[in-house]
Amino acid sequence: MPKELITPQYKLGRKGLIFLIFMLNMTGPMSTDLYLSAFPTLLKDFNTTSSILNYTLVGFFISFAIGMLFIGPLSDKIGRKPILLSGIFIYGLSSLLCSFATSIDMLIFFRITQAIGAGGMISVSMAMVKDSFSDEDRPGIIALLQMLGAFAPTIAPLIGAQIIKHYSWHVTFDVLAIVACFSFIISLFVTETLSKGDRLKGNVFQSIFSLKEIVVNKPFMTFMLSMAGTSIIYMSFLAISSYIYIEWFNLSETEYSLFFAVNSLLLLVGPNVYLAVRKKLLPNQIIQISFSLIVISGILILTIGKISPYLFLIAFAPVTFSNGFLRAFSSNILLGQKNMNSGGAASIINFSGTALGALGMMIGTLGWANYVQGLGWVTLISMCFSISLWVIYLKKNYKLHGM
Repeated sequence: MPKELITPQYKLGRKGLIFLIFMLNMTGPMSTDLYLSAFPTLLKDFNTTSSILNYTLVGFFISFAIGMLFIGPLSDKIGRKPILLSGIFIYGLSSLLCSFATSIDMLIFFRITQAIGAGGMISVSMAMVKDSFSDEDRPGIIALLQMLGAFAPTIAPLIGAQIIKHYSWHVTFDVLAIVACFSFIISLFVTETLSKGDRLKGNVFQSIFSLKEIVVNKPFMTFMLSMAGTSIIYMSFLAISSYIYIEWFNLSETEYSLFFAVNSLLLLVGPNVYLAVRKKLLPNQIIQISFSLIVISGILILTIGKISPYLFLIAFAPVTFSNGFLRAFSSNILLGQKNMNSGGAASIINFSGTALGALGMMIGTLGWANYVQGLGWVTLISMCFSISLWVIYLKKNYKLHGM
């Protein structure tokens, strides 16, 4: 029997709220994966270079990260619903403007404004999870949302490839605008999840400065950053996946989308496995197994990854699986910390993952002679970063609730 929500949703109900949060969490992957297969076409249409074109990805994620950093605390002060509706409106309008872009500069600019709105949607949705679900209920909800969210990166490139094949890249952004419109309508029926008595006191600037309390929390920050190494790897792959499959392996846009979709399905498997083993394995064992799988993946990418698209898919699979697995694990731990504002915590969590992801995109597109080999080195270097921080966490004997 479903557990009761902490804040009842009189119009949406429990299932309606979960569906809305799922829609909001589709924002990130849909905003990137839907138009990835159009990159070769965009290069020709805008007469630009791959480095400049990648700013439509990197610019999105940098603005996305910065937006989330400030939007979460604003929702702690003002409330979730008004910030959510504002974010969806900005995202939807910017998506529509992207479809009318006539130059690469315009596309980059509107992608940046689109990201600000997306930041509001993601930050508020994560805060709503903590507002609405108990400590006992939350792990299952987070895993479920991530499993459902895996459908977005699975189907987005398939839909995008068909759009590019039959229409044009402009329509991919029209689809995002339609999704935003649908999310906006559903959000109108949300019951505010943050009561006035639980909101931050003081002015808006004081709510933003409240992030300092989280940033100086060494156990929280060290653990969070050690788990974020997979974001560097996966976002690096995201930025160069079309070049690897279409240019290196000479696949068509449709074939690329199929390989990408199969890889993305592993994002669904990771959270499901976490739910099955979270009470059987100690947190330290979960981390050791995940980190080991990713190191093995880096070695496989460097050794057999460039031989064929099938071997590359197999070599990169442990990264995708571990990314979904660790995100479910770490999100549950980080959102479960007591006496920490939900919006601020969600902002810091999403900011770090997105900022490091943007860094991964920039590193991935540095102009490697071989993108497959470059991704292999990104994987191993990122894991050195994660493992080093985890060792520091253990040696300092840091403590977090749930660990």
